[in-house]
Amino acid sequence: MGKVGAPPLAELISLKGRSSLITGSASGMGRAIALRFAEAGSNFILVDIDEEKLEATRCEAESLGARVETYRVDLSERSEVDELWSKLKRGEPDTLVNNTGVYSFKGFLEVDESFLLKVLNINMLSVF
Repeated sequence: MGKVGAPPLAELISLKGRSSLITGSASGMGRAIALRFAEAGSNFILVDIDEEKLEATRCEAESLGARVETYRVDLSERSEVDELWSKLKRGEPDTLVNNTGVYSFKGFLEVDESFLLKVLNINMLSVF
């Protein structure tokens, strides 16, 4: 049988000298994407609402040689997204991974307007 697991991304492609902004990078798929990109040489702007897990992802990416900036941003709040882009002016990333998404389990009759707007803002509007 073949080798279990994926080869280091640096063997497949190089992201050396490039920067990547990854939303939802504190856990799950966003964290996995960040760490694979770090293997390929990318530097980062990591964005998430969970500061503690975001810090853990930062430390692991730095241990792989990446330069990392982190930002705690609630992507459901347009003002926070606008503030992030203001901070990044003239330092925009080469790659953007819009990974953030939420799915909260609620019964249909339990969904109110504020809940619906928060989910739509995160899953749809924050991408733009």
